[in-house]
Amino acid sequence: MNTEEAIRARKTLKLRANPESPLPVTKGDEFRSTVEQLIELAAQAPFHYESPEKQRAKNLKGSEPWRFHAIDGAGCRSLLEALIDEKPVKSTDGIKQMLAAADALILVTWIPEKNRRKGRKYHPNVKNMEHIAATGAAIQNLLLAATDQGINAYWSSGGCLRKPKVLKYLGIPKHEILLGAIFLFPDEYPESVQTKTGKNADNRGELSDYMDWMG
Repeated sequence: MNTEEAIRARKTLKLRANPESPLPVTKGDEFRSTVEQLIELAAQAPFHYESPEKQRAKNLKGSEPWRFHAIDGAGCRSLLEALIDEKPVKSTDGIKQMLAAADALILVTWIPEKNRRKGRKYHPNVKNMEHIAATGAAIQNLLLAATDQGINAYWSSGGCLRKPKVLKYLGIPKHEILLGAIFLFPDEYPESVQTKTGKNADNRGELSDYMDWMG
């Protein structure tokens, strides 16, 4: 699959299983290697500014403005159990339903410049805008790499996974900001699993609707 084919083939696909009877975990250590390959490709995205050195975690010292926190299928089920223990399942619990079906989850965060203003996670300056843009580019790389390997993927904003107590439970530094929760789903699943495609896929306009030549 070449670059254009991957871009045009990429699509959003959510899988939702019953949180009280999640899908069995069928992917082992070999899938961890696949996830690492996807993330390594994602990290080929450009970034303009290095992450602030004092904001980096001791174990993740890279200069990139993004961080990838990966959870395998077994970890997804453990996180699901923890969320259920905290709060009973509801029919609208999309994150829990996806955790019940996922082969892996990758939480993609970005590291803001140190903020001296209380009550704000980050200051809306140019550097932070660049960090967000670079991390978004890395996420798109990840989605395209998954598409190339035939892996169903969904970019979620995170929902309940954005809560400070959930991030703390996962060991993610409190100053990192979640930009995307990327669910990787199996390509084979029982009929009981609900599927849903992206709601804006049919809302794309023609080139002339979002592009013009200046001058």
